[in-house]
Amino acid sequence: MSLVLSAAGSGSSRYLFALKMSRHKTSRVNRHGIERRLYMKVRSPRIFGFSCLRHLRSAGKLFLIGVLVGGAIWGIRVGMREFFVENEEFALRHLVVDTNGELDAEHFIEVSGITPGSSVFALNLRETEERLLRRPSVEKVYLSRRLPGSLRVRIEEREPVAWLECRPLGIIGKHPVAGILLDKNGVCFPCESWWQERARELPVVLVSQVQDGDITVGKEIRHYQARKALSLLRASQDELKGTPWSLPVVAVRNDYSLEAATNTGVMATFGMEDHEEQLQNLVALMDATTRKGESIFTVNLIPKRNIPVIPELARGPKVPRSRLQRDIEALLQP
Repeated sequence: MSLVLSAAGSGSSRYLFALKMSRHKTSRVNRHGIERRLYMKVRSPRIFGFSCLRHLRSAGKLFLIGVLVGGAIWGIRVGMREFFVENEEFALRHLVVDTNGELDAEHFIEVSGITPGSSVFALNLRETEERLLRRPSVEKVYLSRRLPGSLRVRIEEREPVAWLECRPLGIIGKHPVAGILLDKNGVCFPCESWWQERARELPVVLVSQVQDGDITVGKEIRHYQARKALSLLRASQDELKGTPWSLPVVAVRNDYSLEAATNTGVMATFGMEDHEEQLQNLVALMDATTRKGESIFTVNLIPKRNIPVIPELARGPKVPRSRLQRDIEALLQP
């Protein structure tokens, strides 16, 4: 505010107060009126009918698109089936089985469930591999198609090295149904039909006393003494090469010894260790007695010196056999 002096008329003076207003606005003025909106929803049969028609039209379009897409997919599947599955050009005509054992094409078809003449594209290779691997005698399997109509099979079988006999469990050595085979690692598996011919000449591991879990089909044998008997058989295959005799039976005698029999009827007692040295001593004793025209009845190979030998007497009373030795002699019979 400022004070201004001015004169008027008679010369008298008076103060006029002039109010100098600010150039800036002191308040905001809403030049627009209050905006109000009104939402209304009208319900009438005519409008509702038009809304339903609009939704039905949209649903019909989606349905038509779905039918077209589904028909196209179905047509593609039918066409592919006719071209690949039902086409005689891709029928299974050649089956190549590559194995380290005795499984041939005929037995493979029997255990795999494959139908000869079916399309190679209709074969479920993964399911067939799983079916074969469920057999304890099969270790690994690989299947592959070869167009137009061939199937190649590569199988790694467990190669048996001995029979297992355990009468308390109903396991009978050299029996194609009730017998159990052992591979080099001691894995138990049943005798398959294609192994029967070759397995007839295998040696036998005889076990009389077992505990739960010692023998399980498809797993390594947990019986300690039986594993040692298997180790003795494997060592005899190398140490007895060139000799006219072998060890067809090895039995578990007790916790610290094994009883083995030669195919000539000699009973030999082995320890759990040092099988190579004990086999060498047995070879030397057999050669010495043969040169003298004598034969051995029993021999204990556990001592490293002064090995006790009982000769077989042509004349005189027979030394009675133990029950274990009689069981061993029964297995030696053809």
